[in-house]
Amino acid sequence: MMSIRLIFTLDTARNFLLKIFSKEFLVFLFFLFLSGAFWLMMTLNETYESELTVNMKLIDIPKNVVITEDPDTIVRFTVRDKGFVIAAYEFTKVLKPVLVSFRLYNDDRGHGTVSLVDIQRQIQNQLNKGTRIVSLKVDNLSFTYNYGLHKRVPVKFLGYVASNGSYNISHTLFTPDMVTVYADKATLDSIKSVYTEKQYITKLTETKDVDVNLRKIARAKCIPNKVRMKITPDVLTEETVSVPIEAINIPKDKVLRTFPGKVNVRFIVGAFRLQSMPRNSETKELLPTGFKVVADYSKLVEGHSDKCRIYIAASPTDIRNVQLTTTSVDYVIEQR
Repeated sequence: MMSIRLIFTLDTARNFLLKIFSKEFLVFLFFLFLSGAFWLMMTLNETYESELTVNMKLIDIPKNVVITEDPDTIVRFTVRDKGFVIAAYEFTKVLKPVLVSFRLYNDDRGHGTVSLVDIQRQIQNQLNKGTRIVSLKVDNLSFTYNYGLHKRVPVKFLGYVASNGSYNISHTLFTPDMVTVYADKATLDSIKSVYTEKQYITKLTETKDVDVNLRKIARAKCIPNKVRMKITPDVLTEETVSVPIEAINIPKDKVLRTFPGKVNVRFIVGAFRLQSMPRNSETKELLPTGFKVVADYSKLVEGHSDKCRIYIAASPTDIRNVQLTTTSVDYVIEQR
């Protein structure tokens, strides 16, 4: 019974294949192909317009010249011709780069402008005689240069970096942290530093290394034009430091004394930053370097209060949530 079913299945498959490759079906496929080819030839024989691109390169640059701002490297142009001609341009990549000579277009004063007519002539010479250039577009035809005038400037970060709630950004390092900028004297005098392109990094929990491009400066060139940025997050911890209370705005004939004379200040700091904060060599307690807590005599007199309000006037960088453990203390005013 099984062999009968197998024979039946094979016969059915053979009959199906014979129907597919029958003479009538092959004739149908031939005429289908013929009509498709005819349609394609008719279509490609029509006149079309299409945008093409070609590279542009500045050549003949003297060894003692530094190009500080390049012209565009891509030329966009629209051509009109038969479809099969345009298809040949698009798929065979026959167009060679347009070469423009520095010596021909520089003005000997640090500037130069490439001729659009020269670009069009070079492109037209590569096209078929029947091909017409309808339009040609280059965003920037100008270039600037100098003879090696430069200076070194630091790299700075531009953008936004944030860690998650339990971390702090301890430091950001650039490699290299200084770059060479080539430009004319007036431009160089105005440049104090160079910035990265805008970066947006969030929820950082571990050290991140990333290559970033430097932001372009008009009429200037940075070498290198990209740097490696290393961002290091730091685990946050809460710390306390004892800070002396300093009296301010006191008349020369008076003395303001507070009780106590010191107050505790709480703050949040990264573990890496905490290691660099100064400590007492004997007790290992944090020193109040960079912190300033004040009692303002002028506000005390105006308020006629039994308590003296105290304020945080300064705190070190790279710490957050700086708070006094108490905002008022006892006091006495003495005559000198």
